Amino acid sequence: MSITKHDPFRDLERFFEDDFFGFVPAVRRGTEPAMDLYQTDGALVVELQVPKTNPTDIKVTVEEGVLKVEGGTDEEKEDQGKQYFRREIRRGRFVRMLSLPIHVKEDQAKATFEHGVLKITLPKAEEAKPKAVEIEVR
Repeated sequence: MSITKHDPFRDLERFFEDDFFGFVPAVRRGTEPAMDLYQTDGALVVELQVPKTNPTDIKVTVEEGVLKVEGGTDEEKEDQGKQYFRREIRRGRFVRMLSLPIHVKEDQAKATFEHGVLKITLPKAEEAKPKAVEIEVR
């Protein structure tokens, strides 16, 4: 049996991620890049989909357990000759902030950009790495 710590801030984050009334997530999905967050044995990894974005236009910072990613594309000027039937491609600037779930070595973070995906690797701090402890049974 595992013991988990209740995080009220995560509940609030889930509230805004859920599809209530079908309105807020549509707005949210249109302005922020999709993100995956996972861990490996030695690192926390964040991947963001940022197609049509120049890597030099992306700024990544980590401070006091918060990851902040800023970037995007310049808004395209509407062409007078275009009459859109559908417009779903995300354009413009974004800011994505994430409270990291574990302690990381912020000064050793690395980011790579390939095929429209920004991958940020944050090595785990020693206290975040799982340690096996042998318990004597009497």
